[in-house]
Amino acid sequence: MKRKMLVFLFFPLIISAQDDLMSLLNDDTNYKISSTFKAVKIVNSQSVELVNKGDLLFLIQHRFGTLNSGAYNLYGLDNAQVRFGLDYGLNNWSSIGLGRSSFLKTIDANVKIKLVSQIKGENSFPFSIAWYSSAFFKQEIWKNMQAEDYLLSDQMSYVHQVLFASKINRDLSLQLSPTLVHKNSVIKDDGHDLLSVGLGARHKLTSRISFNAEYFFQLNKENGINPLSLGLDIETGGHVFQLHLSNSAAMFERAFIHETTGEWSNGDIYFGFNISRVFTLKK
Repeated sequence: MKRKMLVFLFFPLIISAQDDLMSLLNDDTNYKISSTFKAVKIVNSQSVELVNKGDLLFLIQHRFGTLNSGAYNLYGLDNAQVRFGLDYGLNNWSSIGLGRSSFLKTIDANVKIKLVSQIKGENSFPFSIAWYSSAFFKQEIWKNMQAEDYLLSDQMSYVHQVLFASKINRDLSLQLSPTLVHKNSVIKDDGHDLLSVGLGARHKLTSRISFNAEYFFQLNKENGINPLSLGLDIETGGHVFQLHLSNSAAMFERAFIHETTGEWSNGDIYFGFNISRVFTLKK
């Protein structure tokens, strides 16, 4: 009898608790979308992803020679370009970076800022927006620097990008990257300010592997070859291993967007990889 009385007394509370639980499960509370891409780079180009606050990312980008260079050069494996980069997360919405490329002996310094995050829920927002800027300095040997016509400012160039990305579903992510490249010094009829639009995509194949692609269309450079890159992202716990094919030998924005000379149709395809390793310096 006492048990029946207890059930009768607490039955309204049980029903209320179930209603509260269901309301939590069905709640449309806003939440930020994460992991639109798995690395700070799609292949060559920047993604909307940032290094986490207090983390230091060490990025190695390696690019071999062209596959059509023949067996004597082991189909490009005898030749290589490399870029080393360090990126540090200042906070949850910004990072800074420094890198050096063997291609054209170029040093770059960059900043990336997350302006808006994609949000799901009642007050949803369809995409993430990030701003990326970088400055490039082309090194020269001391002898060339002594020439009368040498100007330090001529070795400088800059890139500014607004990155729009959306995680369409758990498998597919897309990105649009309007880009401005400014060169202080130009050759022939090449303009100082070059515009392009980048398209990027990621499609998840398994829980740890995704297929990535990117393409940049040059808007105001005549006879320019547009870079196309394809790759695989492989998550291996402590780092993301990226394998890729590209018609560009360069791995920084100014050069791979507007100084690509290879043609996919001619077999001018470079095999390469990116390896990133994260070190937590500050929690």
